[in-house]
Amino acid sequence: MPPPSVVTTDQATMKMPRPLISAWPMAFALLVGLGTGSIAAAQLQNKKPAATQLTTAAPPRNVIQKLRDFLGINPPVAVGGSRSGPGWRVCLLSPWTNSPLGVTTPVLEAVGPLNELRLEQGGQVLWQKRASSTEAIEGPTNWPIRPLNPGEVITLKVRPRGASGGDFASYTLRTDNAEALETNRIQLERLGREPKTWYRHIESMSPKQVTLLAPLLASPNAPAALRQQLQCTGTRNES
Repeated sequence: MPPPSVVTTDQATMKMPRPLISAWPMAFALLVGLGTGSIAAAQLQNKKPAATQLTTAAPPRNVIQKLRDFLGINPPVAVGGSRSGPGWRVCLLSPWTNSPLGVTTPVLEAVGPLNELRLEQGGQVLWQKRASSTEAIEGPTNWPIRPLNPGEVITLKVRPRGASGGDFASYTLRTDNAEALETNRIQLERLGREPKTWYRHIESMSPKQVTLLAPLLASPNAPAALRQQLQCTGTRNES
């Protein structure tokens, strides 16, 4: 026995009066046309927000200039490498280690492709991420372990692409006090994730608020373009 849906369709066609049968192809074509137009309109509508987002995502020049004036031209750089081989200068975009860590779950991001990221505490490895033979670690990495406590100290180790297994650049991360962490948390909630809101806020900041900028950039809410616009000098130092 044919499936019920097929039977129903056949029966409806057989009992349909001739005028209706002759009109059916036109009605069907009209419905298809309307459906295609609706799909095309929906696709066009879906493309518009993406284009708008790309347009508004780039930070204004004055915002980038303010970042550099407040934080210094170059982000923190650490040197790693063996005595017999080349030394590697690793530029860290997040977190900003020149000041206490103002968030408990900072984004981890360094310039250039990496072979490994590692978090250590008290001589023990808490977490590590290794690249494959074909794909390096690039871009931001969300904080991979529990949130840090006020005043806690942890070591971030970074191994760039091309460095040997033991050649790490090390950064000491120390979280700020509880009061500062709470202040930053409230500010980050207010900013949300809209890039334009972030750009306006940075434009309005005064030099007295310079200590608040580094914690904001380390937040996962911060537009990635802000960190990526901070320039570094070289990443490799032959020694």
